Amino acid sequence: MNQSSSFQQIINLLSNTLEAYTSAFFLKDPHDKKIQALCFHSLGKYFNERFSSPLSESGLVERVIAKRETIRVGKLGHYVDIDELPFYEKGESGIKGLFAIPIGRDLGVLYVDTKRSWGFAEKEQKLVLEFGQILETLVKSERAIEREKMYARMLRLWHNVEEQAEMSENLERYFHSVVSLCHKFVKAHSSYLFLVNHSNNKVKLFACAGKVQDEFKDAEVPLTEGIMGWIASNQKTLKIRKLETKSKKQYLFNPHEPLPHTGSFLGVPLFIDGEVEAIFGFLWEREHRWDRDELYILNVVAKRSSTVLEKLSLQRQLAIAETIDSNTGLYNELGFEQVFQNKLNKAIEKSIPMVLAVIQISPWMLVKANLTLREEKDLRQHISQIIVSTFGRKTTMGSLTEARYAFLWFDHTLGEAERKLTRLKTRLVHECLRNVSDLDLRIRSSLALFPSDGNTTSDLWNTLYIRLLATRHKNSPN
Repeated sequence: MNQSSSFQQIINLLSNTLEAYTSAFFLKDPHDKKIQALCFHSLGKYFNERFSSPLSESGLVERVIAKRETIRVGKLGHYVDIDELPFYEKGESGIKGLFAIPIGRDLGVLYVDTKRSWGFAEKEQKLVLEFGQILETLVKSERAIEREKMYARMLRLWHNVEEQAEMSENLERYFHSVVSLCHKFVKAHSSYLFLVNHSNNKVKLFACAGKVQDEFKDAEVPLTEGIMGWIASNQKTLKIRKLETKSKKQYLFNPHEPLPHTGSFLGVPLFIDGEVEAIFGFLWEREHRWDRDELYILNVVAKRSSTVLEKLSLQRQLAIAETIDSNTGLYNELGFEQVFQNKLNKAIEKSIPMVLAVIQISPWMLVKANLTLREEKDLRQHISQIIVSTFGRKTTMGSLTEARYAFLWFDHTLGEAERKLTRLKTRLVHECLRNVSDLDLRIRSSLALFPSDGNTTSDLWNTLYIRLLATRHKNSPN
């Protein structure tokens, strides 16, 4: 500890008052069974100022803490056994007496020794005991202050997370904010939020903060592999105090990832209805010791985030349901219009052509008049299946009405789009409409091209419907 610290000043004063050879305060780590020389004052050169040792290897210090008893050594003509004092380096000798007392119930040890006399007088021992009480008060006070600081940080984190939960309208914004907040709180090398996809048995990196390579963003990992797979399978928090650099299982993305495997890792699962749906991950370059309060607040954040994940996921599903035609699985009129506007904005921004196309099967009133509701539904589903198999899911497709379907293509000419529609119409006639040939249904189509036919969705729709109206007397190809 710094020479100007309160602890150091107390030890200096004690040592000078007693005219001791060495005075030292050994502090026990509250998290593990280690002891370190927090501060000392020595007239010699053999005291190990960086002394830190497992409690079981600390000699006399362990005896004082383990039995919580005072040790006095000072017998005329008998020097202290240096082997009992591992904080001294080789070369130290000639110590005539020592006095060591426990500080508090389990805080540490105050140690003094002397080469001046064979032990310490009763008055001197009493003084050491009084200084020990001062050290105990100071340690407890500083730890209380540290706890208060931790509680303040925890409250700030919780307040900010709760604020994001109330403000965020989508998962991306919420989790990017929360991962960043947690990353700053734990002071990790890198922090992550993985979403678990049970349908394809993979976990996907959804949000991250810190030193994360671009190659890992949006990366997917099989649910049965690596650290994330272990957490998802075992459904519990994973704490790895010291990552094994040569382990073939302790990785986030792949065994050869360029991430530090020299420190610690913490993984906290997020549950919905008893299933792991997401995982917080924190990676440190060096070994990290988790404070009990730190683990508590991260688990609280995980539970709050689970409710947000469930709520926003449900809202997203409902929003998608509002834009999807339930019979065909294609965009409905509302959904198609939203996508159309977004695609048009992209086409304008990148200055690339885009084709809007539509087909109409008419007169659909004959279908309603001659088929049952079930037969009509089956017919619409058959039509949509042919549309999807013809164009693939990458094409933007919508079912605007029962008999009208719209399509969008980037970077196409009108001729290219027309050929695609011709192929579709041919398939519909031969694979679908022939089953209801007695209804004499016909397929009409039209196209509009951005930017030549308009720069807004309304302009393109107007052009397209004018052209569609002009084809009303044309028959579908046979």
